[in-house]
Amino acid sequence: MERRLWTMFAAMVRRFAGPRFVLGALVFLSIALRLHVAIAAPLLAGDTSIDRTTPRRAWVGFDAACASGEFERASRYLDLRAAPHKPHDSAELARELCYVLSRKSTVNAQTLPDAPEAGGEHSTVTVATIVVDEDTLPVELARVRFSDGMSRWILSRGTVAAIPELNAAFGPRGLEDRMPEVLREPHVFAMAPWQWIGVLVFAAGALGVAWVLAWVLLGLVRRVTERAKNALDDHVIASARRPILLLLAVAIFRAASPLLAFEADAWTTLARLQSSLTVLGFAWLAIRIMRGIVDWLEARASEAEREYGSRGLRTQLAVLYRVATIVVLVVAVAAVLLQFEVVRSVGTSLLASAGIAGIVIGLAAQKSLGAIIAGVQISIAQPVRIGDTVVVDAQQGVVEEIHLTYVVLRLVDDRRLVAPIGRFLDQSFENWTKLGSPLSGYVLLPADFGVPIDDVRAELEVVCKKSPYFDGRHCRLDVVDVTADKALTLRATVSAKDADALWELRCSVREAMVKFLVALNAGKHVPRTRAQAVS
Repeated sequence: MERRLWTMFAAMVRRFAGPRFVLGALVFLSIALRLHVAIAAPLLAGDTSIDRTTPRRAWVGFDAACASGEFERASRYLDLRAAPHKPHDSAELARELCYVLSRKSTVNAQTLPDAPEAGGEHSTVTVATIVVDEDTLPVELARVRFSDGMSRWILSRGTVAAIPELNAAFGPRGLEDRMPEVLREPHVFAMAPWQWIGVLVFAAGALGVAWVLAWVLLGLVRRVTERAKNALDDHVIASARRPILLLLAVAIFRAASPLLAFEADAWTTLARLQSSLTVLGFAWLAIRIMRGIVDWLEARASEAEREYGSRGLRTQLAVLYRVATIVVLVVAVAAVLLQFEVVRSVGTSLLASAGIAGIVIGLAAQKSLGAIIAGVQISIAQPVRIGDTVVVDAQQGVVEEIHLTYVVLRLVDDRRLVAPIGRFLDQSFENWTKLGSPLSGYVLLPADFGVPIDDVRAELEVVCKKSPYFDGRHCRLDVVDVTADKALTLRATVSAKDADALWELRCSVREAMVKFLVALNAGKHVPRTRAQAVS
């Protein structure tokens, strides 16, 4: 345009050579150039706030305009020389390209060159590639020289020419095409309002459909398994119902989610969430199946084996179930975290320094790891089992729970004693039911020297036979001590089926024998202290 103005000016000067005309022509030319800079230059080169000096800045500007819905502004990043010459086409073309790119590609702007002379001989930079019917269409930025003599980076002519084809293949359709404009904007976390509503509706519908499918499938399986005599399948089916419901719901939502036409960023986030729920669902299913198998084995052992044998199996099952549960959870959490690039990078760094990290972790977690290993040893060697009656630190109790790191004892007054599991491997303790529940105990009775021992022995046998706690094994009276100045010490040894019955039996024997000694010969056999007079 400047060249035309100068040509016209020269011709007029040659035709009308004169001082006044030359002065007027110079003023006219100055005003025209100012108008060119103020009006024509922005139309050709674009707004000065639009930075298209490098491929990275051009793409960032275009992506920001798409994200904010400023499609008129986004069209300033397009090479419109290949577009139809209609006033509304530029913004519409930008809208269609923004829609396709948001759903079919994810571009990291930091990977694009940030130099004005990037692109080599062809002065183009490929941002992404999109496959349409087995054909690959590149999305390119091209360096174009504008009429003001400046070169700028914009989306290439070939990319703009391919917009109709891309829109026909991946443009809005289905639910999105029927949505009113008010539900399409604004986007929150790369999702339009109608998509947020769709996620909630689809999630609720997936849960409902999954509940019906789970009810039907598990009902059919239960009908088949009812014919089997083995109760294992019943335990497994009852345990697996909720995990199966979760997995079915996730699968149904995954199948229906393409109808919501998510953008690439939103689809990546939802895909990771669905994958995480799937992994956790399978982990939950594995844990519940193991729980069902453990319940079946415990029920079977209680019916088929001796009571102390059943306690040993229950102890092994409890510890091994907890170990397996921890292993499954660790693997599941690792599988979930490895979906994220940050975690994978951290994992690579940790593997590179595995030697030092292993030493540090080993020293820091020495007690914890030792406790877990002790728990495994307890389940194998079984010095103590669930249901055993033990004495720890002068406290008698029944083993109620065995965990990987501690043991819970129920004391006779219903208090709970929590002891570290290493205590049962490193220190001695009393196990009253190691080989069985039947126990023997004794009652000490002081008596005078003249007590008829045979009569007391006969009375003890009568008391034992009358007691409901006596198991018929041991009922014996022995003289275990003699003191010259006081009395005899009699010991009554009795037996019962377990620790609780033995306690009751000892108390009843003690009470009955004291009453017998007090009543025998008017109580003259009750022990007395003798004194010797010295003259």
